Amino acid sequence: MSQSEPGKIAELASELAASFSEAIDENRLADIPDDSLGQLFASVVRAYAAKAQEGDPPRPFARNQGVTGTDVMIGCTAMLEGVGLQVFELGLWQAWSRLGSRRHLESETETEVTG
Repeated sequence: MSQSEPGKIAELASELAASFSEAIDENRLADIPDDSLGQLFASVVRAYAAKAQEGDPPRPFARNQGVTGTDVMIGCTAMLEGVGLQVFELGLWQAWSRLGSRRHLESETETEVTG
């Protein structure tokens, strides 16, 4: 990635976040094409997963974008259904793996500091 790439990604992310927020607030969801939303969603999920697999998952919601528990559950349900997984399989995977868990990283840091 060139020096200008991170800045360009940050700028695009801010523009998209503002456009999405405006479309939601003004009830203009039809302005967001489903295919484009799916393309962005897949790209963000893949990038997040790649960073998590490197060992330091970023916080999922930067600058508190107003994401609610309901929003998260709807998104998680859609993603699980999109790849043919059940919630049970997610629970099982989480029991076997700590990959991507921020709580795991935070508990390790607390142990190192207090231990």
